[in-house]
Amino acid sequence: MMTAQAVNLAGILLVTRLYTPATFGRYAAVAAVAAVAGGVGALRLDVAATTAAERDAPLLLRIAARLNGVVGLVVALLAVAWAAVVGDLDRPALVEAVALGALTATLGLAGTMVYARVRDRRYRLVAVAKLATALVQAVGTVAFGLLGGRSATALLAAMALGYGTGALLLFRPRRPVPHVGVRDVLRRHRPFVTASAPAILINGLTLNVPLFFAAAVSSVAAADLALALRVGALPSALLGQALMPILFGEIAHQLRSAPRRARASYDRALVGLSVAGAVLLTVLAIGTHLAAPRVLGAEWAGAATVLLLLLPFLVGQFAVVPLSQTLAGTGGNRQQLLWDVGRLLTTGLVFLPALVGWLSWPASLLSFSLAMVGWYGVHVLVTRTALTRAALTCAASTRAAPTRAGGTDRPVDGERAPIGAVRRGATDSPEPA
Repeated sequence: MMTAQAVNLAGILLVTRLYTPATFGRYAAVAAVAAVAGGVGALRLDVAATTAAERDAPLLLRIAARLNGVVGLVVALLAVAWAAVVGDLDRPALVEAVALGALTATLGLAGTMVYARVRDRRYRLVAVAKLATALVQAVGTVAFGLLGGRSATALLAAMALGYGTGALLLFRPRRPVPHVGVRDVLRRHRPFVTASAPAILINGLTLNVPLFFAAAVSSVAAADLALALRVGALPSALLGQALMPILFGEIAHQLRSAPRRARASYDRALVGLSVAGAVLLTVLAIGTHLAAPRVLGAEWAGAATVLLLLLPFLVGQFAVVPLSQTLAGTGGNRQQLLWDVGRLLTTGLVFLPALVGWLSWPASLLSFSLAMVGWYGVHVLVTRTALTRAALTCAASTRAAPTRAGGTDRPVDGERAPIGAVRRGATDSPEPA
């Protein structure tokens, strides 16, 4: 994973040398559409597969993969329709629409395959796939940039090729269990579709709304923000995002087998990520501010200032996002949805004054950064409460379970409450009680 992030860093340097800020700003705004649509394309059924029973997981993953392909096609068609509406439908627009659709589909497929391998606890394979993705994207950035006129389409194609390579490396065919119907599987995991999928859609919008607002200000502002987010995401990808599948896989395993240990694992991971994020990101932000004019070029100096303004947000993201799936794993899909709605509304309220001229763009960025720190704190409180409730539910189930012959207090095998039995009422669990 360290090698993969070194490749990503080299890719950023290549981008700043080969592409102008205006071109990169165009790419960032268009790619944000792929990030939102690709992230929600599977309707979170791939996440459901990580904690589902063995009979359900293969079918959930198959449905998720097909949905990713469908969403990519729909995004490409919508991009063509939009170009026609604004009167800009020509060959470059068609090629860009195809590249956008390919990026949407491959990004979603790569995520689905990661969750499939997380269920199998194949963490090394996930790391190898991420390294291959970074290598292909870096090479594609140069090759497509030289062959494709250094346009936003070239960057979209390079990213799509990288994600497609990662998805292929992670793909392992799994035959669905006989006599398991699609309707029954979707019904058992309905909360992921009705609550978790809208939550991830809102989350994707929240993360990319700043880019949409920046593009409305200017393409250069969008480029500065996109580059700052890329540089700031390097530590998160190295130690945070790279650990997300492992942390979620292990905590989900504990929720299935020993829920009383899950909160302690969550707390230890949160403290470690918080300290590491604060140190790494502070050093990175200061170093980038000092070195950006020489390393990236004078035209990219604004990105270094944006990175400093976003430092509080990036530290909170580094600490909380790798553990964010824990809430859904405990059945807290509704809380996740409400939390994401609150973040989205806050983001819009923060940036709207900048568009009407009441607040400067840097002030809006700083306000956004501080507001997101507050929302990450709320997420931690809600998740710890859900983990405590899971432990109490497990304890109650263990006390009520029949005991073995001979008077031992250990419950009969299979009667400990699984993750799916952690409920509030009768609708919040991904599995039936």
